[in-house]
Amino acid sequence: MRRRGLTAVVASMAVTSLVYGVSFPLLSLVLDRHGVDASLIGLNTAVQSFSAFVVAPLAPPLLARFGPARLMVAAIATEVGLFLLLPTFPNVYAWFPLRFALGVAGSLVWVAGETWLNAVAGERSRGRVVALYTAALSGGFAIGPVLLSVTGSEGWLPFLAAAALMTVAALPAAYARDAAPSLGGRRTTPLIAYAFLAPAAMLLNLAFAAADGALMSFLPIYGLRLGIDEATALRLIAVMGFGGFALQYPVGWLIDHADRRRVLIAGVVLVIVGCLAMPVLITMSGARWLFMIAFGGALTSLYSISVVYLGERFRGNDLAAATTVFSVMWNLGALAGPPLAGVAIDLWNPHGLPMAVAAIFVLYLPVAILSRRTAPTPGNNRNKRGQTPI
Repeated sequence: MRRRGLTAVVASMAVTSLVYGVSFPLLSLVLDRHGVDASLIGLNTAVQSFSAFVVAPLAPPLLARFGPARLMVAAIATEVGLFLLLPTFPNVYAWFPLRFALGVAGSLVWVAGETWLNAVAGERSRGRVVALYTAALSGGFAIGPVLLSVTGSEGWLPFLAAAALMTVAALPAAYARDAAPSLGGRRTTPLIAYAFLAPAAMLLNLAFAAADGALMSFLPIYGLRLGIDEATALRLIAVMGFGGFALQYPVGWLIDHADRRRVLIAGVVLVIVGCLAMPVLITMSGARWLFMIAFGGALTSLYSISVVYLGERFRGNDLAAATTVFSVMWNLGALAGPPLAGVAIDLWNPHGLPMAVAAIFVLYLPVAILSRRTAPTPGNNRNKRGQTPI
């Protein structure tokens, strides 16, 4: 039953990430074709991230009452209906409330999915389970734009294709609903306090989201300003995503078999070194692709580690509440990262991008060093010294 539940939630979230990979560029292209200013398109996109702050107080009690499987299915069904309203009302101002509501439903899907995953992932294999989950997300995000290139961005076809995929995403969760964990129990801790109960996980998720958002927004532009041709510059993101997909399971094995604190520190240091080396290696045609695969693997592994840290720290309704705050931290990072990178590029053209990402993780590095997590003891949620992980 545990294996069936894990398979279901990973499958559902993989398809959900594919839908995100389709929908975000699709909606931006549609608005651009209608002559909407780039700044207004950016605001229209950002409203989905702001919805996470509305979801935060609602998600834990909803998870406790309905469970992750039922909540996922209901939220995905809501997304399908809302998404089909977008081409019905092709107006940027009508899309603001629709995209906000989409963000609310989407946030509930992510919180329910990651809570379910961490609740049933055993301590012996948590790193590998989370790594498979992260690899599935990376694969979904990478395939999304490819699917959009097949359907095109005009007419109803891409919207119908995305809605059909959303429906498919609900099927595994609905099938395995009896394998979903119970998240009952009374929570007495204020929601905001969870950010301070697991600072290593929360701040790492914030840093990862800021860095990922900055790179997704500006990496092709960075390549163009270094004299790389447009087709190659666009492939940089795809190859970085492939690295995140291909290298996650080895990283997950390392998380399960080594001192997790050392794995965390090593990952942060590798990303910092990669950023410092990027201005040179990215211009070398022979080394460019190997570098981007390794860099993408190191960066994505930090998200896997943050999810593992969260799952080993909390249980039951506390896990649901902590995962909600975890989602809010991701949205904060996603909102802050691209503007910070844009300012950095203006100050140091073009190398402000890798230097800004390096600075994010230099600021996080003391948190990683001060964290107290060692290799897990099977069947126990404490490390070898009996310390509770932060």
